[in-house]
Amino acid sequence: MNIRFSYRKIDKNEKKQLRETIREASSALEEMLGSFNNDATELEGAVERHGNHTLYRARLKLHLPGRTLVALEEADDGNTVIRQAFAELRRQAERFKHLARNDYLWKRPKRRAELRNKLTGDSDDRAQRKTYLELVQPHLPELYHFIRRELAYRQSVGELSPSDIGADEVLDAIIARGFDSFSNRPRHLEILPWLTGLALDIIQEEVDAHRVRERRVSTEDFAPTDAMDISDDEDTEIHEFYQPDEVIRMEDILPDPESENPEQVEAIRERALLVHRTLALLPPRWRQAMVLAHVHGMKETELAEILGQSGEQLQQLQTCAEAFMREWLAQHLAQEDIDQASTAELLGSPLREPLPEELETEILEKILPVE
Repeated sequence: MNIRFSYRKIDKNEKKQLRETIREASSALEEMLGSFNNDATELEGAVERHGNHTLYRARLKLHLPGRTLVALEEADDGNTVIRQAFAELRRQAERFKHLARNDYLWKRPKRRAELRNKLTGDSDDRAQRKTYLELVQPHLPELYHFIRRELAYRQSVGELSPSDIGADEVLDAIIARGFDSFSNRPRHLEILPWLTGLALDIIQEEVDAHRVRERRVSTEDFAPTDAMDISDDEDTEIHEFYQPDEVIRMEDILPDPESENPEQVEAIRERALLVHRTLALLPPRWRQAMVLAHVHGMKETELAEILGQSGEQLQQLQTCAEAFMREWLAQHLAQEDIDQASTAELLGSPLREPLPEELETEILEKILPVE
């Protein structure tokens, strides 16, 4: 690794001490980088003291193949600020290694296997499983559609990364959690709103976990010796066969406009993309209240239950969401078009990605294994 450092307003004696700290921290960074440490890797740094004040600032920039990482720290001690900056750089580099090596793909079959074992555990009550299956199965496509939309919004604003969780994992977790709480579910809720509420809870848990991971140095688990030999081969084979794009982009939830005019098609897609990006800017509860009502057709009582809001609060959420959306769109679209369109027309009819047959088959076999 090539290293370049500069010092400002620091005397010779102090510079000597700081160089030793930088040497130790750089060695630790090189060891952590492992195979990523080569001639193409370059570290730039600067340490500066602010005038007569005992305040130091350290800036680090690490150039890796395909990525540049930056750390900026301030402290009242030169050695401390250097250690803090290198700690932040190591955290970012660990995460970059984790994503570059696709470590999370090794864990996903394991997570799917754990969910399967949870569903196919000790219970022998096939009648209850059959009842659960009959109630849940018709709603799997709509549920999968909602999950993909919500993940697209969360990833677009950085609340989740593609490595955190996929739509298939969310659906797995919903079915497993729903089976555990099936007998205690709210009887006044229909099955789809109940499962949607579980989906919101699981996605929010992942968002919270992502926020915690971003605040600390990465402590990702080591990959198993044989990365793909995690449980029995059934889950792994399905995972290898059905591997959707890890990043659900905003474009992936847009329908293809039906028109023979290419310019008109592009205009419709640009407008739809603008609407979805505007939705991503809304607070989650605002967006969910509006989308679940106007796109998924849920009743006000169902929305109030799964979002944990009173009827009055729910109306306020929807009013605020619609006002924000229209005001934001007015900056990019003709005001007349916005005023004449209803909320449902503005939201449009988004692409309904079909539930993969392999995923549906896997889930159904988890609930009711073949004897």
